[in-house]
Amino acid sequence: MKVLVVGAGFAGLSAALAARAAGASVTIAHAGAGASALYAGVVDGSLAGLDGPAAAVLKQLTAALGLRLSETTVIATREGVLRPSAGADSALLDLEPLAGKWVGVVDTPRDDWDGDLLASAFTSSPWARATGTRFEAVSVDLLEHGHERRIAAFDFAARFDQAERLKRLAGLLTERAGPAAWLLGPWLGIDTAVSTELSSLLGVPLGEVTSPPGGAAGGRFERRRDALFASLSLVVVGRRVVGVAESETTLAVRFDDGGELCPDALVLASGGFVSGAVRLTGALSGETPAGFELGISGLPTPQLLGQPPTATSSLFSVDFSILGARSLERVGLPVTTQGRVLGMRRVYAAGDAVCHERPSAGFALRSGLVAGAAAASA
Repeated sequence: MKVLVVGAGFAGLSAALAARAAGASVTIAHAGAGASALYAGVVDGSLAGLDGPAAAVLKQLTAALGLRLSETTVIATREGVLRPSAGADSALLDLEPLAGKWVGVVDTPRDDWDGDLLASAFTSSPWARATGTRFEAVSVDLLEHGHERRIAAFDFAARFDQAERLKRLAGLLTERAGPAAWLLGPWLGIDTAVSTELSSLLGVPLGEVTSPPGGAAGGRFERRRDALFASLSLVVVGRRVVGVAESETTLAVRFDDGGELCPDALVLASGGFVSGAVRLTGALSGETPAGFELGISGLPTPQLLGQPPTATSSLFSVDFSILGARSLERVGLPVTTQGRVLGMRRVYAAGDAVCHERPSAGFALRSGLVAGAAAASA
């Protein structure tokens, strides 16, 4: 069985590994970043209840991607909110074990960071009040050069991959009065497990708040994913899929360079609006029905909230003033419980390409595991 997976985010990666575990020969078509490369480090969407091969693949993924899964996880966002999640990048500080304790918020002179304000917001949050958890800003100058106050969070995080920089940070924190844990901005390395090393050196938990789009968490995901590809010798082609043609007996997938593959099954994990796999169209845009279109021809028209878009004017088909902008999260292809695209025989979809769930890392992982396993037995 030959399976082609389109996309290499959480959904594509889990689909590829699930199909491989089921005995399929897997090729991954990957040509650009999507939502997974921009994610904040949070895993929303429950992953409980998986068993058998799916649970084994998920365990392999979480270890390779540095994810910590727990339905009781509480994380801090860079906007000053404490909230539950189903898991997170292991660099993020899990606050649940720290309930009722003192957490030190590192206050450093970055233009995108205000430790005093964040500590106040965290302490005032419902979770902190309910648990008696206290957050206090602690002044720690992490900058070695003046320009570091304004460089991108990703670039600042990468500087702490340097051994000397990590050692200096450990020394600065050791000099301060000892809280039960340290909370920093999203700066704890890209290639190195800085949070784990520092936690070991300091003897207390240390971690980040969530990352901005294009920040450290997304960068760590891409580096770890590529390392996993290399360790498993997965075939990855850097081409964009532009068309699919399915008959009773064959499936042909066309690439942007004119090349073609004929797999036994296809898993579409190409993302949504972020990756450009789904686009908004107007009624006057041509033959495409008004509303939404896929970047890959030969597939069904995307649905909105599980239904075909209904035109409300001569230019556009969706009235976002009524439905709300978040309805964009529910645009995609309708699928069966096994992830097969309705109206197709050997085409499956996962992650943001599916219409019936809001996008999340947890749903991407779960739907990829289901679709990859089903595609391998198509």
